[in-house]
Amino acid sequence: MRRLGKTSAATLLALLSVAVMLLTGCGGTTTATGPAKASDDKQILHAPLVTASTDIRRLDPARITDLYSFTVANNVFPSLVTLDKNLNVIPWAITAMPTVSTDGLTYTFKIRSGLKWTDGTAIDAAAFAYGINRSLDPCTGSGAASYLYAIKGATDFNSGTCDFAGDKTAATANPVSTTSLITKSIVVTDPQTLAITLEKPYQWFLPALVTSVAFAQPKQLIEKYGRADWGNHLAELGFGGSMFNVTLWDHKGNLELTRNEGFWGQKPVLKKIVYKIYKDSETMYADYQNNTIDVGGCPSSQYAQCKLRPEIKEHPYLDISYDSPNWKKAPFDDVRARQAFALALDKVALNHVQQDIATPTNHIIPDGMPFYNASLKGPDGTNNLTGNADKAKALITDYAKDKCGGDVTKCPKVTYYGTNTPSGQADGEAHRQMWAKNLAGYPVEIKYVSFNDLIDVVYGGDPPQLFGIGWIVDYPDPEDWLSLQFDPASTTNTTFVNDPTGTDLMTKCDTTSDKAQRTKFCNDAEQEMVTQVAWIPLSQAKATTLSHGNIQGYVTASTGYPTVDNWQAMFISK
Repeated sequence: MRRLGKTSAATLLALLSVAVMLLTGCGGTTTATGPAKASDDKQILHAPLVTASTDIRRLDPARITDLYSFTVANNVFPSLVTLDKNLNVIPWAITAMPTVSTDGLTYTFKIRSGLKWTDGTAIDAAAFAYGINRSLDPCTGSGAASYLYAIKGATDFNSGTCDFAGDKTAATANPVSTTSLITKSIVVTDPQTLAITLEKPYQWFLPALVTSVAFAQPKQLIEKYGRADWGNHLAELGFGGSMFNVTLWDHKGNLELTRNEGFWGQKPVLKKIVYKIYKDSETMYADYQNNTIDVGGCPSSQYAQCKLRPEIKEHPYLDISYDSPNWKKAPFDDVRARQAFALALDKVALNHVQQDIATPTNHIIPDGMPFYNASLKGPDGTNNLTGNADKAKALITDYAKDKCGGDVTKCPKVTYYGTNTPSGQADGEAHRQMWAKNLAGYPVEIKYVSFNDLIDVVYGGDPPQLFGIGWIVDYPDPEDWLSLQFDPASTTNTTFVNDPTGTDLMTKCDTTSDKAQRTKFCNDAEQEMVTQVAWIPLSQAKATTLSHGNIQGYVTASTGYPTVDNWQAMFISK
């Protein structure tokens, strides 16, 4: 999922929202088995979401493309499977892991009986079939539909034309295609049985179902209020279908979730999560210091001081900050320009700008992921992380000779989009200075926008030439980092990467079951994407976590959000 880039530690707290909670408290009442729980009315957690905006983008599972929205939605809408704190795929709304046909193509899920939305409507096989099909429906306009492209017919269905006859933009409209995958590759056998057939035996299909596009979706609300508006009614209805219900969302920086007393599984001890949404991590950190929120993290601008706090914990995350060049827009339609802009950057120095709050890297697949390639090389064939100014200048000079009459300053100006936080602006200025120095005066301007605005322009069909952002793991499979990002058919390939060699290697990575062979295909695919500069990887995040000491029972996962077993275990102590 997309996240804020560059400000790894502080931003991760924003992503994690409550994933900054420690296992032990400081003082307080204890029992023979550990800290004593506070009374139920005290089980209220005040947590931040640092979105670099005034709000999260949306709570429509079919249309979520950012981690901040997902962090909330994951507690409200049920999924067939989910991840535990060790990133194992486990059953959630199903009674057991699905059965798989001998050819690896058909997965059969048994839905728990008695699941209901808070309005009493059943959450059954039909609710999941509806949600998955709606996420793929071209009328829905999901930017994340390619998470489901393993399903037979999904790519063609999603890339087709919305043939809805009405006004698709009207606030009350709920456009739906006349075609559907239900009864074809998405089959409801009975109220508790759902069968899904794949195009090929993709290794990543089951893990991908932890993403929001595979959540059950409330057809009754969507049809009543329309695609654009139904999510805004969740709070007034106190609506949910999993561990929590949405009880406040004012679109002014405040969002609250309240424990769902009708939840089918082990109910969380927390009665309420009170989210405060922040435009920047500096304001969040100030609120943590004055006890406005219970948990927090270090802004990169104050990291040197913040990391001295006795309660701090630090750990790596499966998260990469990167610059993304648009392969359809000059100069990045030429590999020489892409490599030049990549090699002009000193990733170690960029990290110094953020007070060394992350780990510089050349990798697309982060350290700690399956199939991580320790032998990967940068675009210049070395392990260097400080750039290669001589090669960068030679590449851009050669490009200018062919494309710009030999004058670099007359080449197509590059507009680089960054986020308008203090750390984002410091990072953007460091980028500008390195490109000016190492690319013979190539014309570059920096444009700073909110994270929500950046996501809108990235997924709006006409993404910028170059932008800085981050990606944090959705599920522990290399497909999340390779073909999901760079296959020409993927909806997440927003910068039009198209490299036939890489595409072939990624397909083999996705479909090969033998681990040794798959490792080679995945490693070779990543190397091809790094060499061709599908991304300019910059750093792997290192999260800083702070807590006031009375948050118990949490083990931080590496996903960027609390997993369900974490939520079930945590509580406020006396």
